[in-house]
Amino acid sequence: MKKSVMLTAALGLVLALGGPWTVVRAGLVKDGIGAQDPGKEETDAYGAWYNAYTAKDLAKEIELGKAFLEKFASSKNAAYVKADVARARGLLFNQAMQAKNTTEMMRLGNDALAEDANNLDYLWLLTLALRNNELYANPVNTSHSNELADYAQRTIKLIQDGKIPSVSDKNTWKKDVTLGYLYGTLAVNEERKNSKDKALEYYEKAASLDPSYPAFFLAMGSLHQGKYVVAAQKFGAFSEADRSATDPKPEVKAALNEVNNAADAVINNWARFLGLTATGDKYPKATRDQVEKALTDLYKFRHNDSVEGLQKLIEQNGPGSTPTPAPANHPGNPPNEF
Repeated sequence: MKKSVMLTAALGLVLALGGPWTVVRAGLVKDGIGAQDPGKEETDAYGAWYNAYTAKDLAKEIELGKAFLEKFASSKNAAYVKADVARARGLLFNQAMQAKNTTEMMRLGNDALAEDANNLDYLWLLTLALRNNELYANPVNTSHSNELADYAQRTIKLIQDGKIPSVSDKNTWKKDVTLGYLYGTLAVNEERKNSKDKALEYYEKAASLDPSYPAFFLAMGSLHQGKYVVAAQKFGAFSEADRSATDPKPEVKAALNEVNNAADAVINNWARFLGLTATGDKYPKATRDQVEKALTDLYKFRHNDSVEGLQKLIEQNGPGSTPTPAPANHPGNPPNEF
């Protein structure tokens, strides 16, 4: 969905936001003035906008059109001017989108959202643009992370309410997959800010909506692996006598449980990732090999140095299946080494 959605959106916006063009043309008269005889100030303001319109000066059309609407909202020509402002803004937005100029996209998009805070097309496309042009830029750009979170959350709310972006292909639209993508975007946004717990929360939501998308489980496994490393270091700081005690102190037992829980979370997510990517070539073999090695080591740690059951767990997490939790070892089993 990821690349096709962006392509569909990029191609569709001209059509969706360029629609008012015929409405505007139908409402204009030859000399650029409405059929009734307005006052001179209104006539001059309308004429200035009309000159920009005939000159195809999009920026001026927006500027003068908005100025006209601000003063003459009840004018007979207001509907035509308003439609043209939307059309011109949409065309400029498309140009900025093609140029990957997110700053200009945000300026134009925010202008449209000031008029209609629930304009799903702009919210959706701004979310896509900031994700693709900034979160995945090299180097990563997080200067608009707050704006991205705002756009994405507002988009989620509207889609949850049953709305669909008009720039999307209705024949391939899948509500839950799209919501999963948006929650995944929020997760990446938080991860880039090093807000790992929040990122994990969003990834879990994304995976619950789209449990067939491997990247969510790869990312969650990596985040849980970070928690495992921290927990292992905490447990390893206790003395050998404390770690190997038959009846460990409560704080030692709690630290060990943290290690085991984090390890199980990694196992669950990476087994799912390997199951979903067992066929096809969505991920490089080197990535799968690296994950498989780390998963095997953790599984052996949690199952008395045995890999029995691991392959079955991976197979149970293949395409079309529901994520299957890994069987946890007894929480009292100490780690092998730190």
